[in-house]
Amino acid sequence: MPEARFGLPEVKWSIYPFGGATIKLIQQIGYVHAMDLLLTARLIDAEQAMRLGLVNRLVPRDELMRWATETAQMIAANSPSAVQAVKRQVSATIVDHALTREAFEQELGDAVRASPHFAEGIAAFREKRAPR
Repeated sequence: MPEARFGLPEVKWSIYPFGGATIKLIQQIGYVHAMDLLLTARLIDAEQAMRLGLVNRLVPRDELMRWATETAQMIAANSPSAVQAVKRQVSATIVDHALTREAFEQELGDAVRASPHFAEGIAAFREKRAPR
C-alpha cells in the first residue's frame, strides 16, 4: 500500500530490536541504509522502502486482496515439494545465522533493558511524548 510507512523505531524508546532485525536488515538493504534506519529510528514511506529493496512492490489498498489471492494461486500451482524445499532452504539459511546471533542478541537486549534509559523510553512511549 503506497501509504504504508516502515522503520525500526526501537532505539528511540531505548529498546533493542530483537528478532534478528539488525542482521536481516543489513542483508536485505545493505549496511548504509540499515544503519540509517536502525540508528535514526525514522520511518520511511513506501516509495523509499521500494527503492531500498525493503519491499518488492506497491499495491493499492483496493487491489491488495486480488493481488494476494493471485500470488497465492501462482505459488499453489507449482510443485508442492519444490516450493517446500525452497522455503526450507531459505529458512535454514536464516536459522543458521539466527542460532549464532541469538545469545549475543539476548546479551545486548539485557544490557539495554538494564540501562537507565530504558524506563524513560518506555514511559515516553506510553505517554506519547519524546524521551528525555
